[in-house]
Amino acid sequence: ACTPGQRGSDPPLGATGALAAHGLPELGNPLAHDPAAIAAGAKLYAQRACVTCHGRQLAGAMCPSLVNDAWVYGADDTTLFFLLRDGSVRLRARGVPRSGQDGQGGDMPGFGHLFDDTELWQLLSYIRSRHAAGD
Repeated sequence: ACTPGQRGSDPPLGATGALAAHGLPELGNPLAHDPAAIAAGAKLYAQRACVTCHGRQLAGAMCPSLVNDAWVYGADDTTLFFLLRDGSVRLRARGVPRSGQDGQGGDMPGFGHLFDDTELWQLLSYIRSRHAAGD
């Protein structure tokens, strides 16, 4: 669940190799734009804790919107994968700065204990598809 936490407006990690400086390997979503992965991600999103905090339309509820341009931890696949897997506290502990704020702060728990890597990529594919569609 979202808990009161640090909000910031540090610059995004856009440069190649910037994530490696924080001990995160550069990753690419192997399921990007895959219709089956997007459908699986939508199902996971609706059935798990995601919908409770981020809302049915991903527009935010008690936690930030997932379909705006100001993703709290940046918009690269690597950062978002590790955010989903490890949570915001572990990313901050590695020195990964928050790249934006949208009026809602707090720490996101990691879900690596609930989802395997394929499911995390499916979730990210679904979220990205909704962001691209502007929903």
